Amino acid sequence: MIKIRFYAKPDRGTLHMTIRGHAGAGKKGEDLVCAGATMLAYTLGQAVEFLFLDGKLRRKPKLKIREGNCEIICCPNEDSYGQALMAYWVQQCGAQTLAKNFPENVHLDLIRVTDNDSPA
Repeated sequence: MIKIRFYAKPDRGTLHMTIRGHAGAGKKGEDLVCAGATMLAYTLGQAVEFLFLDGKLRRKPKLKIREGNCEIICCPNEDSYGQALMAYWVQQCGAQTLAKNFPENVHLDLIRVTDNDSPA
């Protein structure tokens, strides 16, 4: 089972996505559910890298994308928090679709962010 988790650490001003495990929906290298989760990771990783290159993050993001283990963490500038949050939200939409269509292969924990959570 793939476990996808989105969360924020408001006290640190960071946004996180982790993906752990394997779907087990097909042979290694032919598992379309794993391929979908991997594409979500690569897409968010690239979006976060673009934010960094555009000077919209406080520091270099953590981008770890390996087979069965992904972690993407960014710390956006105060004025770029909404843009970074939108990038994570779009990936959540994809992850939610994947989990809905393949509930036996994907478990999802969604980000919960309120207006009070954004860094001041």
